Amino acid sequence: MNRLNRRRRLLLALPGLMLAGAACGNATSAQPAPRPLTYVAIGASDSAGVGASVPDQESWPAVLQRKLPPGSRLINLGISGSLLHQAVDQQLPIALDSAPDLVTVWLAVNDYAAQVPLERYIADLDTVLGQLREKTTAAILVGNIPDMRSLPSAGRFDLRDVDRWNAAIDEAARRHDVTLVDLKTTWREVADHPEYISSDGFHPSTLGYRRLADVFYATAAAALGLVT
Repeated sequence: MNRLNRRRRLLLALPGLMLAGAACGNATSAQPAPRPLTYVAIGASDSAGVGASVPDQESWPAVLQRKLPPGSRLINLGISGSLLHQAVDQQLPIALDSAPDLVTVWLAVNDYAAQVPLERYIADLDTVLGQLREKTTAAILVGNIPDMRSLPSAGRFDLRDVDRWNAAIDEAARRHDVTLVDLKTTWREVADHPEYISSDGFHPSTLGYRRLADVFYATAAAALGLVT
């Protein structure tokens, strides 16, 4: 009789045990929410949002930050008019101290327009990328010089040397094992989207910054393993 009672109790308990096991299995298979990230942007006027309606909220780094996991923070170091050599002293030390998970470096157009010798620019780029690679565990993205031929202000620039600069930027990215964001290719769509350029004929507009954020985010998400 006792044996029969024990068997009955076991049969009654089985459904509960099966449900508990299923719950444990579901908990094990559930994917944890992505953790918040620290994102640092090294750049110039585009990082500062010049040309946008509300620069501090509509710059492409600000838009990109809002695409990252909830709770992620942006440290936007962009200084309007900055050259890369200045960023080595003014922006890089802060970036290194921030323990970043993601760093974007887009600072080439000002140096090109100012006719900084390419060898000097690449030496500074080596410093920035080398220090970031050595002293952080961040995913590092570096942008090149976009196709500026469709800009209303294109006549202000001698664009004959852009390909040589971009080849050198690409080589530096490979040398330091960082990810290149090829704006020379993707930004050609400006010819079909004049609304991407602000009224100054040079800087992106609010819409242009949104598109730039999409381009950078696609590359960042792949580098960080984020679901797009």
